Amino acid sequence: MVRATLAAKDLREKMPDPHALSFLYIPSDVLIALDNRSYRFALQPFHHLVRMAHILSISAFFGAIVLLDLRLTGLRPAVQLKALSELAMPVIYWMFGIGVVSGLMLFFYDPVHVASHAYFSLKIILIVLGMFNAALFNRRGFVSALNAPDAMPRHARIIGAVSLMLWIGVMICATLNVEAAPKVLLR
Repeated sequence: MVRATLAAKDLREKMPDPHALSFLYIPSDVLIALDNRSYRFALQPFHHLVRMAHILSISAFFGAIVLLDLRLTGLRPAVQLKALSELAMPVIYWMFGIGVVSGLMLFFYDPVHVASHAYFSLKIILIVLGMFNAALFNRRGFVSALNAPDAMPRHARIIGAVSLMLWIGVMICATLNVEAAPKVLLR
């Protein structure tokens, strides 16, 4: 496996910028250093369960965050933000935590393979931006949005729209990372 990894590294170094996101790749030396065969062999019998936990948790997280963000953008003003947030926030926190833990387990299962996908680094960047956006809103504007009598304040609508775009971007990157782009178009 080490030879295959080194061959892939050599190939990547010889390739002239295969796509626009190449600058985001995690260096191969770092990924090879993170590769731990004993961990991989220990997790192998449970890999499918970890993958299922990851997919289910990020699906539940994404569903809850979309509902909350759509409400923040002003959709369905009859639904009270406070009631919705009391229902959605525990789901968001728990599912995000499970998603992060299972995602790290999947990453360390085969870091070279996982991080070699074109959209992996972009997905991580979007996750960090989504977390920063949420932290900023929780610190500065969530209370005023909860206390808004009628329409959502402008800052809440903007934060909700930005959050929605970031998390949709995360899901798009995750989807695009599943497999490589086809080399030949089938007719």
